[in-house]
Amino acid sequence: MPARIVGDRYRGERACVVGLGRSGLAAARLLLALGARVRALELSLTDETRAAWEPLARSGAELITGPHPPEALSGCTLLVRSPGVPDEAPLLRAARASGLPVISEIELAAREIATPILAITGTNGKSTTTAWAAHLLARADLPAVACGNIGHPLAAAYLEAPERIFVAEISSFQLLDSPGFHPRGAAILNITPDHLDRHPDFAAYAAAKWAIARNQDAGDLLAVGPGLAEEARRRTPGVVVECDPADRGRPDALHVRGDRLWIRRGGQERPLLAVGELALPGPHNLLNAMAALAVCSRVADPLALVPGLRDFPGLPHRLEPVATVDGVRFINDSKATNVDSLRVALESFTDPVVLIAGGRDKAGDFEAIGDLVARRVMHLVAVGEAAARVRSAYPTVPSESAADFASAVARAYAAARGRGVVLLSPGCASYDWFRNYEHRGDVFKALVAELARREARAAAGKEE
Repeated sequence: MPARIVGDRYRGERACVVGLGRSGLAAARLLLALGARVRALELSLTDETRAAWEPLARSGAELITGPHPPEALSGCTLLVRSPGVPDEAPLLRAARASGLPVISEIELAAREIATPILAITGTNGKSTTTAWAAHLLARADLPAVACGNIGHPLAAAYLEAPERIFVAEISSFQLLDSPGFHPRGAAILNITPDHLDRHPDFAAYAAAKWAIARNQDAGDLLAVGPGLAEEARRRTPGVVVECDPADRGRPDALHVRGDRLWIRRGGQERPLLAVGELALPGPHNLLNAMAALAVCSRVADPLALVPGLRDFPGLPHRLEPVATVDGVRFINDSKATNVDSLRVALESFTDPVVLIAGGRDKAGDFEAIGDLVARRVMHLVAVGEAAARVRSAYPTVPSESAADFASAVARAYAAARGRGVVLLSPGCASYDWFRNYEHRGDVFKALVAELARREARAAAGKEE
C-alpha cells in the first residue's frame, strides 16, 4: 500500500476488471485503493493468479470465473480491459453497446499520476529502450521506474511509490483504450507489421501506435526513429526529435558524426560520447540508446544522462548469451515475438546460425526475410503451432519440426555440429506452449544448462 494516493476518484463506484494477468491484478489493486468496489472476471485461474487474488478478496473484491455473464456489468460505471482480452469478447461488445467506458490499466493509473510520464512504443525495441531510459534517469540521480508493458504494470509502480518519474512501455492494445493518456515525453521507435491477428490491418495498427501523441501539447516531446519525423510533425504540436544515425539536418535530432553520437536541440549541437562506448552493441541498440536519451531529455540535461549510456546492463531474453557448449553458442532471444525482431536477431550474427523459430503465429510475413534467412541460417528447427508455416516460408533451408521444446534444443545442438550459434528467436508469440515469452526464455535457458551439465559429465567420463 502506498504512502500517498492522489485523490479518491472512484469512491463508492463499482468497477469491472476483465482479465487477471499482471495488468488486471494491478488495476484491481489500484481501484480498491481509490475506493472502488471491484468485480473481476477471468476465464480460469492459475495457482499463481489465485494466490495473488486472495488479498484483494479479503479487501472486498468480487471474482467471477468462467464464461463472462452479461449481468456482470450490472451496476458498473467503468470497465478496465486487460491487453490480452480481444475486441470480440462478448462482454466488451455489451459494455460498449451500453455506453460503459472501457479503459486500459495504463489510462486508469495515468489519471492519478502527478509526476511526468515518459512513454515508449513501437514494434521492436520497446522494452530495452524503456529499461535503458529509466536507467539513464537513475544514473542522473532522478527517481525513475521502468513499468508498463515491460512486465511491471504502471498501476503497480504508482502504488509502490507515486512520486517517481514513470517510464512506461505502452503496447498498441493499451493505447486503444487510453483516450486521455498524456505522456510529457514519448517515443515511437519504429512501426512495422505486427499483431495483425488482433488489428484489422497494418494501417489500424500504425494508427494505434501514433495515438501515443494524440494528447500532447506544445511543451511536450516526441522522439521518433528513422523515417517517422514528417508524420510526427503532423501528429504533435510538441518538439519532434529525430533519432537517426544519418544527419537529416533537422533542428532537433540525435545523429552520428564520425564515431560520435551528437544531440541537436533548437539548432544547437553538443557531442555526447563515442558510439563504441555504448553499453550494448549493434545498430538496433544504437537506435534504442538514441531514443532513450531523447525521451529523457524532456526532464533532464542530456549531458547528465551520458553515464547511463555506458553502463546499462541490458535485459534478459533480448539476444541474451546463455552458454557455450562444445563450441556452440546458445543465444536466448525469446522476446522476438514478430518477424522484424527475428530479422534484427539474424543481422546480429556472422557465424552460421541454427535457428529455433515458431510458436503462435501473429500473421507475420515470414517470407519478407527469406533472403536473410537463406544467407544466415544453416538449419531451422520449427516449434509450436506455426512450425509448418515457418518451414514452408524457407523451403531452401534444411529444416525439421520438434514435438516439444526439449527436443528442439537437442535437435538444434546436434545440427550445429560443434560450431556457430543456436539462436532462439521465434518470430511468434509464446502462448501455444508457454505462459509468456519470459517463460519460454527461462525454459530454454534451463534446457541449455542441463545440456551443458550432460556434456561436461560425458567429457569427464571420457577423461577417466
